[in-house]
Amino acid sequence: AGGEEGGGGGGGPDRRARATKLQDSAALDAWLAPLFSSLVVATREAPAPVLPQLLSLLRPSSPFVVYSASMEPLAQCYHLCQASRCAVRLQLLETFTRAYQVAPNRTHPTMSTYPPTGYVLAGIKVAPPAGK
Repeated sequence: AGGEEGGGGGGGPDRRARATKLQDSAALDAWLAPLFSSLVVATREAPAPVLPQLLSLLRPSSPFVVYSASMEPLAQCYHLCQASRCAVRLQLLETFTRAYQVAPNRTHPTMSTYPPTGYVLAGIKVAPPAGK
């Protein structure tokens, strides 16, 4: 008798889903309103298309890092940051480290060292130039 399911007006599942979506959207907007003080990005996809939007969520003088398994996507991000002048102190680093075996009168790399594990782009976001 007169339930909430079905096509009659009321507060059916579609209406509740829309209300939840609006609440989630409002909560997300409230969470994103203050600018962040740092950014860490680690993705299997190319980060260059989303990097400008992510950097726009950072306060000026905030550090950021972007990780990728290969160097090419980070080289694109490096060029993007240089061309747009949105960051300083840009560094493109390899995360490879090597352990050494140390014994009396002999030191050599550990033979079971893993290959390089990826690359990191690091930088400091700067305020956009006046007039932009």
